[in-house]
Amino acid sequence: MPSHETGKEKVTMTSLVKCPMCSMSHLPLKGNLDRGTYACTCENCGHFFKFQAVGDLKSSITLTINGQSYNIGNEYNPATSLLEYMRQAGISRGTKGCCFEGGCGVCLVTVKFLDPLTNKPRLYTINSCCLQLYTCDGLEITTIEGLGDTRDGLHPVQDRLAKFDGAQCGFCTPGQVMNMYGLLQNNPKPTMQEVEDSFDSTICRCTGYRSILDAMKSFAVDAPPTLTKKGGVIDIEELDGKMCKKTGKACIGHCGSHVKNGEAVSCENSVPRPLHIVYDQAQWFKPLTLAELTPLLKQYAGQSYRLIFGNTGFGVYGEVGPWNYSILIDIRGVQQLYTVDLTPSDHITFGANVSLTALKEAFESTTDPGLPYAKAFATHLGLVASNSIRNLSSWSGNLALKNLHNDFASDVYTILETVGTQLTIVDGDGVSKQYSLVDFLSVDLKGKVIVSMTLPKYNSSDVIIRTSKTSHRLQLCHAHVTSGYNFQVDANNNYLVKSKPSIVIQGINGQLVHAVQTEAFLVNKNLADPAVLQNALTVLSGEIVPDSGTVLASPTYRKSLAIGQFYKFALGVCQNKCSARFASGGLDLVRPIMTGTQDLGTTDPSVYPVTESMMKVTAYNLTTGEVRFVADQSPRQGQLYAAPVLSTQGNAKIQSIDASLALQIPGVVKFIQAKDIPGRNFWRPRGLEAPNLIKDLLSSGQVQYAGQPIGILVAEDEVTAQSSRYGVQVTYTDIKPALTDIEQAIQQKSFIGRAGPAVRGNATAAMAAAPHRVSGTVRCSDQYNFHLENQAALCVPTDTDGMYVMATTQWLDPVIQAVSHALGMSESKITVETQRIGGGFGGKGSYNAPVAGMCAVAAYLTKRPVLMNLDLHTNMQFQGKRTLFVFEYEVGFDDDGKLIAIIATTYADLGAQDSSSSDEHTTAFIDNVYTCPNWSYTVQLVRTNKPVSTAVRAPGTAPAIFGMECMIDHVATYLKKDHLAVRKLNFMKDGDMTLGRMLIENCLISDLVAQLETDIGIASRIQAVNDFNKNNRWKKRGFHVMPNKYAMGWSGRKYATSLFVNHGDGSVHLCHGGIDMGQGINTKAIQCAAYKLGIPVSLIEVKPTSTIVNTNADVSAGSTTTDIVCLSILKCCEDLLERMAPSKAKLKNPTWQDIVNQSYRDLVDLRAHYQPQIRDKYSSHYVCWGACAVEVEIDVLTGQYQILQVDYLNDTGTSLNPELDMGQLEGGFIMGCGLFLLESMKFDPVTGQPLTDGTWEYKPPLGKDLPIKFNAKFMRNVPNPSGVLGSKIVGEVPVSNGACVLFALKRAVEAARAEQNNTDWFPFHAPATVESIQTLCLNDLSQYTFGS
Repeated sequence: MPSHETGKEKVTMTSLVKCPMCSMSHLPLKGNLDRGTYACTCENCGHFFKFQAVGDLKSSITLTINGQSYNIGNEYNPATSLLEYMRQAGISRGTKGCCFEGGCGVCLVTVKFLDPLTNKPRLYTINSCCLQLYTCDGLEITTIEGLGDTRDGLHPVQDRLAKFDGAQCGFCTPGQVMNMYGLLQNNPKPTMQEVEDSFDSTICRCTGYRSILDAMKSFAVDAPPTLTKKGGVIDIEELDGKMCKKTGKACIGHCGSHVKNGEAVSCENSVPRPLHIVYDQAQWFKPLTLAELTPLLKQYAGQSYRLIFGNTGFGVYGEVGPWNYSILIDIRGVQQLYTVDLTPSDHITFGANVSLTALKEAFESTTDPGLPYAKAFATHLGLVASNSIRNLSSWSGNLALKNLHNDFASDVYTILETVGTQLTIVDGDGVSKQYSLVDFLSVDLKGKVIVSMTLPKYNSSDVIIRTSKTSHRLQLCHAHVTSGYNFQVDANNNYLVKSKPSIVIQGINGQLVHAVQTEAFLVNKNLADPAVLQNALTVLSGEIVPDSGTVLASPTYRKSLAIGQFYKFALGVCQNKCSARFASGGLDLVRPIMTGTQDLGTTDPSVYPVTESMMKVTAYNLTTGEVRFVADQSPRQGQLYAAPVLSTQGNAKIQSIDASLALQIPGVVKFIQAKDIPGRNFWRPRGLEAPNLIKDLLSSGQVQYAGQPIGILVAEDEVTAQSSRYGVQVTYTDIKPALTDIEQAIQQKSFIGRAGPAVRGNATAAMAAAPHRVSGTVRCSDQYNFHLENQAALCVPTDTDGMYVMATTQWLDPVIQAVSHALGMSESKITVETQRIGGGFGGKGSYNAPVAGMCAVAAYLTKRPVLMNLDLHTNMQFQGKRTLFVFEYEVGFDDDGKLIAIIATTYADLGAQDSSSSDEHTTAFIDNVYTCPNWSYTVQLVRTNKPVSTAVRAPGTAPAIFGMECMIDHVATYLKKDHLAVRKLNFMKDGDMTLGRMLIENCLISDLVAQLETDIGIASRIQAVNDFNKNNRWKKRGFHVMPNKYAMGWSGRKYATSLFVNHGDGSVHLCHGGIDMGQGINTKAIQCAAYKLGIPVSLIEVKPTSTIVNTNADVSAGSTTTDIVCLSILKCCEDLLERMAPSKAKLKNPTWQDIVNQSYRDLVDLRAHYQPQIRDKYSSHYVCWGACAVEVEIDVLTGQYQILQVDYLNDTGTSLNPELDMGQLEGGFIMGCGLFLLESMKFDPVTGQPLTDGTWEYKPPLGKDLPIKFNAKFMRNVPNPSGVLGSKIVGEVPVSNGACVLFALKRAVEAARAEQNNTDWFPFHAPATVESIQTLCLNDLSQYTFGS
């Protein structure tokens, strides 16, 4: 750089200018220019100096969102994500936020990036919560609002998804739409397989995915008529109507000019320019060449800097989040890093900026015989992260994480090291050096950048390269163990290993890369020699020494898994040396396209539109993203944002709280703690004020669980409120280990109460006399509700010293009472309103009350509107989960399996609750569909240092049914009898009384199961499974049929319901006490009103639920709310019609409008109100029956499984809306699959903090967790005499039948154990993970042979 002798510097565009006083670096910025001389004041020390610059530089970015250009300088924090910017600026409220780490997919948008394979811009779907705002310079972004709306017309994807009932609560719906939009933009005529493969980004808790996938597959070229009847393949012109006004072609965001304010103006992005933005405490650089990048690397090597590309790594390791760095260098513009060269004869090269998607596509498309690994790598990359993350992230970024954390089980590292990939790394002086990936792990990357990688080509046809991955969930999930194998073998010489092979294994520990001893042993050995195989396995076993970790799968499983993966490889290579039974062990499970049928049962034309399949009334509003949830509301004037400060200890006392650091952060307005609460520090609803129940809104003394709120931070924006919480210093005293394990709690007798025993007959005497007895223990784990809309509340002080609250609640009563307690304000001065919620599943029944209470305190003390919107991590730390149960039982029975006596105790982990007598509904459901004459059933309530458990869809009931099924399963296994036969022998019949005091009437279970057996051809299905198991040693199938009973209680449930007729046009609006959470309550209410009044549904609207009109309404839960609201609507209509009858009688052939007009003139009150007063004789109003048949297949060596087929027959009576009810059945069943197969919480054993509080470790089901074939059917001609117009509810019922999959898996595991002559009963706890499946198969190394 030139000297300062002249007082001026002359710098090029790529130069950095240093302040002559403090040496602070600057890039030349636009400003006052006089004859080429710039005047500059140092951003650091304030020194004034001058310099000359040559070139064009930028100090702001320009991006286009939905065709509108936005210019942004340094007014936003450099760590701001695109999502945060769009929502804060009000540009896109349809784009949602939940996890803010790329794991839930509700934030998807499309962005045009450079495709390195074609060197042209291309549209990609990405996670806007990961993409940094300032990396968007020059990009064109499309959000859900840019596709279509209900006024101007819908995009075909939005329209199609609505017609397939693919939107229930609607919170994930914009993400689903944008995912498909991105796919169609790249591939207008996809196959169904391509569609299914693309849908791994966005979680849906409501629908069970089938309707979403069907809607999207209807666009496929190979879609069957059953899907295309609602629309098929579309023309390219229909994909996007937005055309560039200058060129007449599709806009790509990089044209020479664009339209602004109606006039063509010069586009600032037509010529790329480097970028430098200076913030208060950080700098943002965007170099465009390596020559611009390397000086930055050199200068800032010793400082806190980070290279930015996709910014997806912070979802794995939070320390790499951009908010932790003062120097951020965006390398997305460095063109040399996009190199793709497949032409050399001996290697291929990929630049560091090549995305995982581009890498996958390059491997998929190549036909080069020198790349025998291409297809295997492409398949493996398809299992890395998700489609939207692969679009955004680079292979080099993944490797950089591996460099930082050697124990990171990187799939990318594994496959690349399998072929000996070499990296080229450049330092700050521009010097490049080659590294092997093994050496790379010890390279200090400070001041360096990965430039490219080189992979070899092979000129020999005897090279075999394969990879393997086993993970907790098939999609969007990190590996338990991932491995790669590169062998050169002579197949004609008993598979002689001709040279040193490569065996790469990740997921064991941070040091193991290659199984070097096994590699050395196998050189010049015949892999197909059984003795060689056994010795190799023994050597490998000695090399594998797994680490332990609180969230890792067990060391025993990971070691067995790594050995099993190698054995699978050997079987796959030596197929023609294997016996027929062993050969399939070398093959991975192959998942074909999902299919299925939906039989919607009986309709009744006499009550149409009731019983008709009708699209949800808000479906189009949901698919366009126009529906606004609480956090989507336009900010009120002066609105602030609040976030709770949570405890980090689970069993301690608070000594002091110091918020001084947080209060120094710009934008922070106030910190609130317990002493600041103007009213009572209390949030529990009246009537639920048990003396020892956690009730403090903010803890000020004893902390009972990690995640308990202890303060509130209020700030000018949401990000500041959430991030500044870490500046609050809490000092604890009397710290004790948190008790989070129920087994330990039982041993320590941490009991808080007991329910029961519920007794029938004399269980003790009958047990003693029973011919056979079995006893056992089985566990059903906890489960997070995973409503994608987190807890939120908006509180606005009114001008009459009251408070308006908009809450994401299933129950208005606790909210208004919590606010009343906290503010010392009468409930009459408070209004609580809920239009809809983005999923609830029980989690918003009570836990929204403290959120609203905290928010109201913040609004009251600041005298300004306040929004509190929790992120996923906060929500999962603060909120209780499904109660975890341990069932201990003894069962007595006769030679046929007829039940004689049951003595059972259920241990219920209620969390940090000090007193309770609730049995969590288990007594009413523990007997399921079976009659036993002698019972003694007790529920022992257990206290732990976890959040107080909350209701989760089918609370207590689904686990109780599972407990009973485990008991009768044990009986059948003991007697070695057919499992279904033993169950049928004990079926209930009319006149039986359940343990929960419900008289059985209209019992359908025997007929229903008989119909299911006939429908599926059960005998041939079982025979086919048995034949498969005889013919396959390392793949096993299981088949199981499970019945269920779900009793619906109406007694005491009250939902104030009102109907209003507007005399001007005859339109009707309804107000009811239920909450719309996606279950279709409003649509069914409208259908009932339309039927009873005889008017079109288009005339009827449902208004928000409010304490003004719907005071004292019960919780919307248990699926009974829809029943009672619809009953109340019918009663309102009857009352209104009776009052209007005299007016109608005056008219001849009147229309509805005529009747309304006449009634108005006759002074008839055109309003009706009804609240039921139901007191049933028995504990339940009616019973729903169902049965499920499931067939599964497992890989014995890894534990991976797939659900081959589900046949579900459900008693729905005469459904009010069969299409919506089918969605409820499918969604409930898949949530049950999550409970019984995938989901559970883990906690730090010392602090009690949850370790699975985000999408990296907590895995609800995704699309490929669905059955490959899913047939769901409603029974026909079985109207419910006790239901609304013959109907029964559906939403809770199918959750328990998720356990049917677990029992089918158990049958498969039993088949594997039988290979070792082990037919003993064993407990199969929920969830039945891949780890537990493989572990229970009792694999023995000595049996890893090629068969005989």
